[in-house]
Amino acid sequence: MSSLQESPIGSVVPIAGYDARFGESYEAEAFVPADLPGRVDLPGSVWMVVSEANAELGRLDAAASLIPNPQLVTRIATRREAIGTSALEGTYAELTELFAAEVLPFDEQETEVAPNVREVMNYARAADAAYGWIGERPVTLGMLASLQAEIVRGTESDGPEAGSIRESQVFIGAKHRRVSEARFIPPPPGDQLRAMCERWVDWLSATEPVEQIQLIARVAMAHYQFETLHPFTDGNGRVGRLVAILQVMREGALRSPVLSVSPWLKDHADEYRDHLLAVSTTGDWAPWIAFFAQAVGAEAKSGHERIMRLLELRQELGERVRAAFPRARLAVEIADDLIAYPILSVSEAQRRYGRSNQANRDAVGSLVELGILEPYGDARYDRLYWNRRVFQIIDS
Repeated sequence: MSSLQESPIGSVVPIAGYDARFGESYEAEAFVPADLPGRVDLPGSVWMVVSEANAELGRLDAAASLIPNPQLVTRIATRREAIGTSALEGTYAELTELFAAEVLPFDEQETEVAPNVREVMNYARAADAAYGWIGERPVTLGMLASLQAEIVRGTESDGPEAGSIRESQVFIGAKHRRVSEARFIPPPPGDQLRAMCERWVDWLSATEPVEQIQLIARVAMAHYQFETLHPFTDGNGRVGRLVAILQVMREGALRSPVLSVSPWLKDHADEYRDHLLAVSTTGDWAPWIAFFAQAVGAEAKSGHERIMRLLELRQELGERVRAAFPRARLAVEIADDLIAYPILSVSEAQRRYGRSNQANRDAVGSLVELGILEPYGDARYDRLYWNRRVFQIIDS
């Protein structure tokens, strides 16, 4: 924290309290960032990276807009984001585990799904809700508080402060280390923190930054500020990365949530954290904005390629089913949706498509016969089936 003493975009304030983990009092300094500026000067090299990222974002949006049912690819992007953003916070799960868990009825998920997978599922549900809201309303603190409550639901962080601006001090660093060894200490709780959060929300749509700062650069700056304020007791990283996608959608750069930035950030986790801290210590926005734009550009490009490969697979599978079973409409429907629902059971198919249990059983059996589906896992009752080729594409 000593490197923040001379920060040109914030100040440090003394804090004190009691650390129950070690049974001792502490004295430290927290960093209070200044409000975000209305404009920022960036070198041409950074604008080049931002411009390239913006072009990739446009290509991604164009690809998604060609799909009659965008949910077929948005569901994949959201689940990839759920896995990546959770891993950045130390919660790990496999994509196959997530998709398999989502097949279960909701009332069984609490008891049948491992805690780490349930936590990733929480994020996926929160993101799905957020994407539905953002088309009708702007980002608000109330919206973000609701998302945070859903993300931490049923976890160790679920408690009295879930779903509200924190009333306690938090520290960023290893959980077993003392406060004095924290990597970063966000602002203390209280009226000032809430006021700073409200001004952050206002900045998202304020005239000057919207007119003077390119969208991706603005998203990067907003993300820095949110993570630095750390308004919640937990879930700030996941909420903050979700806000980045919501901003892009809210301003029309994406019509569907087909971007996931966290997988790339996860692969560059140390740089990600170092860049965020460097903004506070130096006040130089350029390296962070360039880094974030690189993440957006790389994920937008790979997202575009993934969409095209999934659509090719969808067409191939559909043609195979139609050729083998020209009158099997239900089997065709299931095959067409495999790029979004690559793991299913007969009962899940019945919930989604209707028809009788036997009709769905016959349709799934036809797809198994063709080799389009194969058994997944070792469940005897309500067996799961999957298409592994979908995962080969979405895991790439």
